[in-house]
Amino acid sequence: MLRFVQNLRLSNTLKTNELSATVAEIYQECFAEMAASSCLLSQHKCNSNSKGQHSTLLQCFDAKPSNQTEIITASPEDVWIFGYGSLVWKADFPYIDRRRGYVCGYKRRFYQHSIDHRGIPERPGRVVTLLPGDLSMDRVYGVAYRIAATQKSQVLDHLDYREKNGYERCNLEFHEYPSTTMPIEVIMYVATQSNDSYAGHVWQVPCIARQIFTSAGPSGPNREYLFNLFIAMRELFPDAVDEHLNELVNCVQRYIENEEPALLEHALKSKINFILSESLAKDTTEQQQEAIAQRLEALLERCQRPGWREELLSKELQEKTF
Repeated sequence: MLRFVQNLRLSNTLKTNELSATVAEIYQECFAEMAASSCLLSQHKCNSNSKGQHSTLLQCFDAKPSNQTEIITASPEDVWIFGYGSLVWKADFPYIDRRRGYVCGYKRRFYQHSIDHRGIPERPGRVVTLLPGDLSMDRVYGVAYRIAATQKSQVLDHLDYREKNGYERCNLEFHEYPSTTMPIEVIMYVATQSNDSYAGHVWQVPCIARQIFTSAGPSGPNREYLFNLFIAMRELFPDAVDEHLNELVNCVQRYIENEEPALLEHALKSKINFILSESLAKDTTEQQQEAIAQRLEALLERCQRPGWREELLSKELQEKTF
């Protein structure tokens, strides 16, 4: 694109017969940048070992049970936090121990809108909450983190703010996996069905998958959240089955493979064509041509940022629908 922008600035006008070829050329560059910055279903990687090989999430989990920089002794005043969504693979708070395990009597569902992490108010994403289930049959697998008594207030204040979009604290028993030790009392955050962002009224997997497919927020693409959770469950709990999660992953991957390329091509080319069409005017001034070149450069830069493809996909699907 840089070569084309330079030529545009020198020639001041773009000939009509050059338009389609130029659109295709710029599209390829924009799409390459977008593909490089996208999040696809890939293996988790941890720190490299001495041979440059990457460890799995489970190896990282076992090797680093704490994220403290100093040794803190456990005490009876410590608390445990149970994470069943993004906290499974990314705990953004200090802890002195962590354990794999599950809670009984709940089902994990992508029934909560996210307008502050994996979506925005005008294009909400989907994240997980828990629904009451059968106490003897239903389990939700995740990770429990031990919070030192001296850091308890700090961590809970942080999580209260992080989960402010509809989540409330509750206490229940956590069972370690795969051992059979005594249950641990944990605190977890659950989005109730009465909160403003509850989305369980639209429960069909294809509808939720389409929303995930086209959403992104300050914390990144919604599909990244889904895929990271899927990979974490597969690596940390290989014999556990989460049908809802598996169905969503399969559905989103079908959208990516079957629909995304054509939708993105049409949306990107339309945007590029609209920008370039202004350069066809015979009376276009040098300042206007410079503005066109700047808009193309801005488009390429925007395609390098997370969430750009979801924004394009959302607009494209809305135009197709309406």
